[in-house]
Amino acid sequence: MNTHHVEHIIIGTAGHIDHGKTALVKALTGIDTDRLPEEKQRGMTIDLGYAYLDLDSGQRVSIVDVPGHERFVKNMLAGATSINLVLFVIAADDGIMPQTIEHLEIINLLGIRHGLVALTKKDLVTDEWLAIVQEDIKNILKGTSLEDAPIVPVSTVTGEGIETCKMLIKNLIAQIKIRDDARVFRLPIDRSFTISGYGCVVTGPILGGQISVEDEIEIFPVKKIVRVRGIEVTGERVAAAFAGQRAAINLSGIKSAEIKRGYELSIPGYLQPTKIVDASLRLIKNAKNPLKNRARIRFHMNTSEVMGRVILLDREQLNPGEEALCQFLLENFVTIEREDRFIIRSYSPAYTIGGGKVLGYNTTRLKRFKDETLKTLKILASGNLSDIVEQVYLNNAVRRGERPFALTIDDVSRRVNIHPSIAKGVIEELITKGILLKFTIDGKNVIVHRDVISSLKERILDTLKAFHKGNPLKMGTDETHLKTLLGKNLNPLLITAAFSSLRNEKAVKVTDNKLSLANFKIEVSTQDKGIADKIEGLFLKAGFTPPSMEEVYTNFGASSKAVIPLLIEQKKIVVVEKGLCFHTMVLDKLKENIREYIKKQGPISVAQFRDLTKTSRKYAVPLLEYFDAVHFTKRTGDARILL
Repeated sequence: MNTHHVEHIIIGTAGHIDHGKTALVKALTGIDTDRLPEEKQRGMTIDLGYAYLDLDSGQRVSIVDVPGHERFVKNMLAGATSINLVLFVIAADDGIMPQTIEHLEIINLLGIRHGLVALTKKDLVTDEWLAIVQEDIKNILKGTSLEDAPIVPVSTVTGEGIETCKMLIKNLIAQIKIRDDARVFRLPIDRSFTISGYGCVVTGPILGGQISVEDEIEIFPVKKIVRVRGIEVTGERVAAAFAGQRAAINLSGIKSAEIKRGYELSIPGYLQPTKIVDASLRLIKNAKNPLKNRARIRFHMNTSEVMGRVILLDREQLNPGEEALCQFLLENFVTIEREDRFIIRSYSPAYTIGGGKVLGYNTTRLKRFKDETLKTLKILASGNLSDIVEQVYLNNAVRRGERPFALTIDDVSRRVNIHPSIAKGVIEELITKGILLKFTIDGKNVIVHRDVISSLKERILDTLKAFHKGNPLKMGTDETHLKTLLGKNLNPLLITAAFSSLRNEKAVKVTDNKLSLANFKIEVSTQDKGIADKIEGLFLKAGFTPPSMEEVYTNFGASSKAVIPLLIEQKKIVVVEKGLCFHTMVLDKLKENIREYIKKQGPISVAQFRDLTKTSRKYAVPLLEYFDAVHFTKRTGDARILL
């Protein structure tokens, strides 16, 4: 029975080839991490190896052993991006070597702040030489994230220093802030293989959240949903695994050959595969050359390596030691979250030149040297959750090529890389401050940034102003038409929210379902009023045989074309069908006649209606169809009844 407490911490090795990383891990754990036959044959680690360390305190910790050879740095990176504590291995006889420097640069770029230096092969050197090497190590650690790391001379041959190493690891573990469990589950895959009787198994570090047996998860970037059949952590079967642990996960519904290193697991729909990454990038101080805009690079993040180009957004070239905001245009999809750490290497020959932090994914290329773009990215780089969530709501309304919509808590959670419960708290705080506005529309909660609503309200007021200017004799326009005038790229819910705000402020009014500016009044000239009165009188006198529009225009001239809409707006005349209008009083009188007829005589036919109104079929049929349309009558066979 396992009595160990499995820590949510992953230890990783780093250092030059043949400096004794694998031997040190074996001395600490009793496990040989060289698993490939060619590794045994050649005596060097080619790919990632895995073990676990049991401490006397009852703690168990996962260990990732990485290759040191420069040809396998990409394999080293696949393990390094997830470690919390580094065992930085330097051989006492060789001292500092090329991969020592490159691995230290990688550790520093990844922001790994906890670790110790294991000065191996102590048994091969004198005390004087050991002191010289220790001084060299202190010098190269200055200014890096491992500046204060303890240096422990050890020998895997004699066992000297091994227990001290374990004690220091135990002390360092107590200082490490365990990665927040309140994140959504995510695991980058570093191995995929088949076990007879079980099927596909994948392994990797859990970067956030937790995973349980029987959970449904999605494989990115292929977007395939599978089920978890079983989980192992440090060789023990468990019901659930958590952030900060390494896990082996048995998946159903997929074959191991379908999965590659670099793929990731998460909850369905959470991660967004992308080829465009917004980021902050720092070039290492001892880079051989400046990094020029559009330079081709190798982008390493978690367990993936992708070729791409770097677009510098605020300069033409990035000099050694400098930091810049950039976009990576990648040749294949990667799955990212905000604040993921990455490393870039030169395209050819491949060596580490820089690294940084992901600020978010994008669907479009950003314009260079744009103040607004740079301001947004600086806010994302700041790490202030409140500012970042606010920026997400602002960006949501202006993303080119995307239809702005009302964000949900899950949308914000995905974009900001925080658990939905945390996103909810930040959103509620911003609502309390009045920065975000909450509307309830058709039973849905719509949350919008106040600046988005303010801008939209201005557009609505300007649109209504322009409408009134072009249609001075109309009371206003209906909501559907106004939404059309505002453009297709606005979500109807956002427009309705802005309408609601304007009505509350009494900036607009609604009269007979027509929207208008609050202070708008129809101004009718004396001449137009005179023409309107005459036209109204004509329709009233004509009764059930009204004039056509052509007759009206001929008799009263061009000004009548503006007056007719006014009479319709004022509901003095009604459009029964295109080109055919009746006076409202005539229709009201006709309704009474029909009601009285049907009550006494029963259903009324077209012929009976024609006789009742003493009109021709030309008017009778449109009138009956109009009364059907307004739900006054209903057709049954060839006759009408009252509704």
